[in-house]
Amino acid sequence: MRRRTALALLLFSALPLLAHDEFRIIGVVIKKPDTALQVRNKAGKVFSVALNKDTVVRRDKNKIAAAELKAGLTVVIDALGDSEADLVAMEVRIVPAIAPSSGK
Repeated sequence: MRRRTALALLLFSALPLLAHDEFRIIGVVIKKPDTALQVRNKAGKVFSVALNKDTVVRRDKNKIAAAELKAGLTVVIDALGDSEADLVAMEVRIVPAIAPSSGK
């Protein structure tokens, strides 16, 4: 009986971890509505990522307010979601601008 209970607890505690995939988006902020962030990656694809109270925003390893995010900043976003259409940012890091490729 104890084994079944332990197994059931283990399975149910692991379900939330399996519910979402992890995504990493690197790009430039193009728009910042109140509760979201729109980012264009190097390939030109635009992602819309929701921000919530649990989202951590960092610059140089220091936490900053989400209000400091603005268009033109280069960011690395670690997000969770079932697909690219329903992403929620867990962490947003402001990084130095991406250097343009030389095309050679």
